[in-house]
Amino acid sequence: MRIGIFTDTYLPDINGVVSSIVTLKGALEDLGHQVFVITNHSGSTICREGDILRLPGIELKRLYGYKMSSPFQLTADRYIRDMNLDVIHVQTEYGVAIYGRQVARDFHIPLVYTYHTMWENYTHYFNPMELTGVEKLSRAALRSISRTYGNGGQAVIAPSQKTKEALLRYGVITPIYVVPTGLDLSRFDMTKLDPDRRQKLAESLGLKPEDHIVLFVGRLAKEKMLEMVIDAVIQSDDEHIRLLVVGSGPDEAHYHEMARERGAGDRIIFAGRVESEDVPYYYGLADCFASASTSETQGMTYIEALAAGLPVFGRRDPVLEDLVTEGITGYYFDDARELTDKLGTFFDEDHEGQAQACIAKTRTYTREIFGSKVSSVYEQAVADYAATYDVKKMRAVGDFMYLTLQRDADQEPLKLLIPMDDFFDLKIGLQARLDAWVVTNYLQFQNYYRAWMAARKKLSSRDMTAWQLKDWLVRRRGLDTAKASAVVEEFIARNYLDDQEYAQNKAAYWQGMGSSRKTIRRKLLRDGLEAELVESVISQMDPDLEYDSARKAALGMLKTMKAQSARYKRQLVVRRLENRGFSPEIARQTGEDLELEQDDGEALQHALDNAARLYISLEEDKRKEKILQYCLRQGFTADEVQERLPDVFARMERQTLAAETGVCHAEEDASADSQED
Repeated sequence: MRIGIFTDTYLPDINGVVSSIVTLKGALEDLGHQVFVITNHSGSTICREGDILRLPGIELKRLYGYKMSSPFQLTADRYIRDMNLDVIHVQTEYGVAIYGRQVARDFHIPLVYTYHTMWENYTHYFNPMELTGVEKLSRAALRSISRTYGNGGQAVIAPSQKTKEALLRYGVITPIYVVPTGLDLSRFDMTKLDPDRRQKLAESLGLKPEDHIVLFVGRLAKEKMLEMVIDAVIQSDDEHIRLLVVGSGPDEAHYHEMARERGAGDRIIFAGRVESEDVPYYYGLADCFASASTSETQGMTYIEALAAGLPVFGRRDPVLEDLVTEGITGYYFDDARELTDKLGTFFDEDHEGQAQACIAKTRTYTREIFGSKVSSVYEQAVADYAATYDVKKMRAVGDFMYLTLQRDADQEPLKLLIPMDDFFDLKIGLQARLDAWVVTNYLQFQNYYRAWMAARKKLSSRDMTAWQLKDWLVRRRGLDTAKASAVVEEFIARNYLDDQEYAQNKAAYWQGMGSSRKTIRRKLLRDGLEAELVESVISQMDPDLEYDSARKAALGMLKTMKAQSARYKRQLVVRRLENRGFSPEIARQTGEDLELEQDDGEALQHALDNAARLYISLEEDKRKEKILQYCLRQGFTADEVQERLPDVFARMERQTLAAETGVCHAEEDASADSQED
């Protein structure tokens, strides 16, 4: 297989990424692969050194002398094309790496990406003043960039399970393979070191045979939390303890000053940056290794220390779960005090056999295993790429893009909904290629996406609470409770749903329509709103509007009252207002304030007429009794009713006579017609 590794840092740079690439290149070549490294240099022209292609770049002197290149490298395409690559492996995130991604798209080459750095732990470079708002935005941006890069190829390699879990949290859906970086463990075989060279190094550092050496190897930067180890050594009662710091970085001067200010004296020894071939000799001088960093994706120096037979003192972190067994291959700590105590105990005890236990822990981190695992990832990436779909058509539909996909193995095109955010993250365009596993992943969510679209349409025509929408998605769209909840939560996050706004708007509307606070509370609770939210909204309602609502309701009631006395109308209004949830005080005040411009005599007559129609079929005595009771129920007095009853009965008799006369005339006319016939 012909492999192109694209990286923004390579030899002669010294760092963990470079070490990983050098180890991988050698391991892959041992397996028979041809490996090209595309990197950069501080020059203005392209430089080819055998299988190393260096692109033009500028040196960043303030950043350890690293080089930065433009992602636009048109003249380099010829060199890449001649390499006839089978797979591209991107190792970084900057200019060269971006160019590698573009090459993969333009030349239709499978892409693998290794996520070496937990970028969320490096926000202090963007936010030196530690501003909360900037910190939040920086972390969100780094998560988004990580997600975009992770979803840009056929496979992602994570050096540890911790790294994989972080990528999954970011939203990476590309297959993630956990492949710990391997080492040439033979370099850290202490029996192979030159004793004279080791002795001279110890003398040059001012170390004595009786010294207890705690070693730190790494970049001197804030995320490494070196100050915790420094404090632990300074506050130790062991007069022989020494901290040997190997490495350089942006905070090197800061740590020198810290050691001086805290009176470290000769307890802290800064060796500075050393050549790669010299590093094993520093491990050979130490009794143990210590680091307080929790920003590692794997922690290569931990493995190097163990390979050298040194127990590791480390902060509790998932990266160490497979490396440190408490009391056997190392020790955990949470703060400087705990580290001080454990170092004291360590140097007071005998550790026979511990070195061999440490070395045994590293047996799965060989260069050979590393190369074999990465080679398997390449093979899977190539196979996945062969089953990709071509994007033939695209159409935006609300929050989604509707894709028409085609591949040679299928006769019919495939229709696929994909969220708009994912569409842009994956940089999909016409004629772009989607891996089969990507398509398969989205096919599982098509019912979910269609339910989402239906919910959006539903909300455009009707206000709903979160509870109502969730219930509708389960009953009408067939989603299970978990998926319905996921839609609702996402709608809330996008401000498509707002229970607070719903409650406030509905409360104002219902109050305007004459509903009481009690009725509004009941309706809001019925709509599935939380009791605490409902009470909050009710408490914010203007108390003066309660009277206005009651008055509006009362005026509506009066429209249906025509046969009652004015006194009874007020009583009836008060009672009905109380039934609707208005307080007795508001109800009574509303009833008293009603302006009833009516003639009680006319109302009484209306009541008598109604009663007469209702009871016309009864005998006269029974009819009088029923009419009297009816009118009394409408709020009139017995005297008022008795006074008008004679007139009512007289009118009823006239109506009866007129009706009978009309029937007789009708019969005479019918008889006359019959005789004529």
